[in-house]
Amino acid sequence: MQRTKTTIPAKSSISLKLLLLLAAIFTITPFAIDSYLPAVQLMAHDLGLKDSLIAMTVSLYVFGMAFGQLIGGTMSDGLGRSPVIIFGLLVFATCSVFLAHANSEFSLLFWRIIQSLGGGIAVVGVPAIIRDNADGKEAARLFALIGLIMLIAPTIAPSIGTVILMLFTWHWIFYFVAVFAIVIAILTWLIMPASESQRRFKNPIGGFYLVLSEQRALGFLFAQAFGFSTLLTFITNSPLVYIGHFGVPVQTFSMLFVVNVIGIMLINRFNVLLLRKLDSVVLLQLFLAMQLIGCIGILLVTIFLPTNLIFSLVCIAVAMAANGGIVVNSTPCFLKFFGEHAGVASGILGASTYIIGGFISGVSTMLYTGSILYVFIIMTTCTSIALYSAYKAAKLQK
Repeated sequence: MQRTKTTIPAKSSISLKLLLLLAAIFTITPFAIDSYLPAVQLMAHDLGLKDSLIAMTVSLYVFGMAFGQLIGGTMSDGLGRSPVIIFGLLVFATCSVFLAHANSEFSLLFWRIIQSLGGGIAVVGVPAIIRDNADGKEAARLFALIGLIMLIAPTIAPSIGTVILMLFTWHWIFYFVAVFAIVIAILTWLIMPASESQRRFKNPIGGFYLVLSEQRALGFLFAQAFGFSTLLTFITNSPLVYIGHFGVPVQTFSMLFVVNVIGIMLINRFNVLLLRKLDSVVLLQLFLAMQLIGCIGILLVTIFLPTNLIFSLVCIAVAMAANGGIVVNSTPCFLKFFGEHAGVASGILGASTYIIGGFISGVSTMLYTGSILYVFIIMTTCTSIALYSAYKAAKLQK
């Protein structure tokens, strides 16, 4: 017997101020990861730890946030979006203050893990709220707009950290992040509609079973997870590619990252225009095909023209830019099957994306033997799996 799609009775529009608030909640992650990158060496020196250990807290945050989303998604379905988001933000802010006072390896890692759980609990409510209020093309448009705002945060967060270091010590970066989270928590309390605090579903086991047993949705989950893995694998290995293999200066390396971000932003806006005529299911396959073309291109260039920087940059730009249309389409495609269970569904989607992406990118760094060819083999494989998953999921819609 074919399962009927679960829906909620009615959809309400999302106001501009609520949309900006949701985007601000999402920026917690890039600020938590990127704002203290300029302070890595100073933190390591002051705490008497290795630089690599401080850098490892980035990956630690990614994995912790994945599990936080599972917790937060379940809580928000039973307790309401708003109170759970506020709770997550306050946990995040409290741990940020404790991180500013960390004086040992244990305290640094412990409070970082709890901070990441709080961040995950907070951000998972954003996709769920959009699912509560929009479907189809409208949901994809809202995800695209939030995604565009989110792209700005990773580019300015390190600069904010640098300015704080020029004026104060590295501890104040964590104070800044804590205050930022508290301000967002207050705005959430003031702006979030009261209806978002009234949920009915309270059975987490049933919610997990329903989401994981919905065959029509799982293909979109794998499409997003492996598409994101392609992006994360390249970001993780980008210093080996640009600086190690091609020998570009550090300043040029930063500029190349900006170029990739601009490409993602352009595709993000192009995706909004295409949504007027095409469904998210079609666009997801289109942009995954674009990513695969870029990956195959860089793979062939690395094999036959390994020192050609220009061709490599073009292919990398194509593969990276495609991400501007992948997550913003895969998320609404997945969440459209779940109404009351949108929180659990959002948590499973987010956790799967970060766990799979973090694992694959982590393995890619362990496989490094001096050649970058393996990086592009992994990226091509991930994108192939993502495109196949999206194609199979699309066939189940018919």
